[in-house]
Amino acid sequence: MKSYTDIYEHYHKNVYLYAEKEYSWYKQADNLKDAVRKAFLSEDEQGKLHSYQRRVGRRRLALAAEIALEDLDTQCTIDFENFNNIYKFVQDVRNKVEGFGELANYDVALRITKYLGFQLQEVYLHAGVTTGFRALGLNVKERDIIPVEEFPEPFKQLSGDHLENLLCIYKEMLDASSVEFPKTCIRPKTNSSCINKNGCA
Repeated sequence: MKSYTDIYEHYHKNVYLYAEKEYSWYKQADNLKDAVRKAFLSEDEQGKLHSYQRRVGRRRLALAAEIALEDLDTQCTIDFENFNNIYKFVQDVRNKVEGFGELANYDVALRITKYLGFQLQEVYLHAGVTTGFRALGLNVKERDIIPVEEFPEPFKQLSGDHLENLLCIYKEMLDASSVEFPKTCIRPKTNSSCINKNGCA
């Protein structure tokens, strides 16, 4: 693949639909409590554990799901209006379960977000994604979260989770690709929050 458009089209053809099919299982929850339970258990439609959550294990995931559902029942208000708030809710649960890592935190929050129908407008950087990000000629500038709108075309047409996936999967191809659009320097924003994770979504 020689250009950004080639990479974008290859992702859309070979990865996008597969990822959306996986998300569809979590979108089919009966209600919010069911969506939260399914998101934490991290199983697909066949009951198979998601590969990225195997290190966490079913026992820890089941414990986390139990705690999350208790929190839903006992808290007066839970603001699930955006991904960051959902992430923080999962993080509160994660802090109570040893071995529940940052990648699981992100993945669970993303599944709940998909159920609620939100589109991620930001990309959360980690090692693999950061490599792809820098391959675009962009500067991280000590930021962990980058708005989708700051990416070059055609990548900004993707939601944040898909763009993150693309950057991780195609990081080597991006480094060798030609530049169809000017590479820009991304300026840091002082109000950006910091969320790190290890591994590719």
